[in-house]
Amino acid sequence: MLSLSKQAILAALQRVSGHDPEPLSDALTDALLARDLIRRVGKHLEPTQFGKSYSRAASTLRWGW
Repeated sequence: MLSLSKQAILAALQRVSGHDPEPLSDALTDALLARDLIRRVGKHLEPTQFGKSYSRAASTLRWGW
């Protein structure tokens, strides 16, 4: 399985969510599908509930105590 950084995953999810006309690479698409972060709907991709949750969790503030 392709090793992805948090930043790479978030950037790919943003591209999928924003319906970017430039497609993701096959390796990146396969990696996100394997992690159940995106799914195929017809001819396009969309984030799953886990992908949406991953994006939300990354954008919330983290308090360092």
